[in-house]
Amino acid sequence: MAGTRVNIMSSTTVRDDYFEGVLALDQTLSGITTSQVSQFLQANFPQISMRGIEQELSYYDLFALWHVIAMSIPTPPGSGRNAAHSGPVFLPWHRTFMILLEQWIQTALGNADFGLPYWDWATDGDLPSAQQWQTPLWTADYLGEARNEVLSGRVGQMRVRLWQDQFGTLWSVQPRPLERDAARAQDPDWRTLPTTDEVRTAMNQTQYDEDPWSGSSQAGHRNHLEGWIDGPQLHNLVHVWVGGDMSPGTSPNDPVFFLNHCNVDRIWESWMANRGRVYQPQPGDGPAGHRLDDAMYSLFGETRTPLQVLDPSPWYDYDSLTVA
Repeated sequence: MAGTRVNIMSSTTVRDDYFEGVLALDQTLSGITTSQVSQFLQANFPQISMRGIEQELSYYDLFALWHVIAMSIPTPPGSGRNAAHSGPVFLPWHRTFMILLEQWIQTALGNADFGLPYWDWATDGDLPSAQQWQTPLWTADYLGEARNEVLSGRVGQMRVRLWQDQFGTLWSVQPRPLERDAARAQDPDWRTLPTTDEVRTAMNQTQYDEDPWSGSSQAGHRNHLEGWIDGPQLHNLVHVWVGGDMSPGTSPNDPVFFLNHCNVDRIWESWMANRGRVYQPQPGDGPAGHRLDDAMYSLFGETRTPLQVLDPSPWYDYDSLTVA
C-alpha cells in the first residue's frame, strides 16, 4: 500500500513510528556475520577492504553496507561518478533505497500505511545559524543530541557496528552510540544549513541533468540538488553540517540520513510536478549505470531502473510539495 510522507515536526505519531521502526531494525540481528560480509566483498568488491571484530549485523546495518558498496562502483572508472552519486542516478537510486527501508519498517510495525517522514532543513536553514542546531529536532523526543555522542531518546539506543574511515576501509567496530558534530565544520561557510533561496535555485533549473553527467555539470536540477555546484550545497551540505556519522559512506547509520534524503526526494518530486516526469540521459546516451533504462545496483530487493521509479505513487506520496 502507499503511505503518505509528512514533515516529522508535524506528526508525533509518524515521529514515534519512525523511531520505533528504525530502532526495531537496528536491534534485530539479521543472521549475517561480518566474516560472511568480508568474504562477499572479497569475491565481488575487492576494492573494499574490511577489518575489525567478528559480529552479527542488524537489519539496519545492511543499509549502511549497501550504501558503501554502491559508492565503490565507479561508473565508469575515473569518472568521479559511482552507482549512487555524482551523476543522474543519484535521485532515483536513493528513492529506491528509501522505498525498501520504508517497506521494512512497515513490516516491523505491522502498518502498511507507514510513510517515511522528512526534515524540511531549508526552513531551519532560514534561521540564524546559532539556532539551527538547537531546534526541537535535536532533542530526546526526536533525533537526540546534535553534537558529540547521541545518548538520549530512542535514537540514543541505536548502535553503530559498521563504520568507514577516511581511507575507505570498512570497519566492524564494537557497537557504540552515534556521533554528530553539527554546525562545527572546519570551513565557516559549511556551518549553516541550506536555505529556501538555494532550494529555489534548484527548482528553477529547466532540465534534469546535462553532459558531462557528473559533479562538474554546471546546470540541471540533479546536480544543484545533490550539491556539487559551488558545493557543498543542499543535500551535500546537510551531510557536512551534521558531521560525525553522517560524513562517511556509512552515513545511513544515522536516521537523520533518511530524513535528509526524504526531503531531497520531495524537492525532486516537486520539480517533476512542475517540469514533467523527465530524466536525462536517455537510453543510448550518457554513461552506463545512469541512463533511463539502466538497472540500478541493489543489494536487496527488486532491481529497478530510473524509469521504473520516476512515478513514486505506487509506494507513497507527500503531504506537501511546497518547497520554495
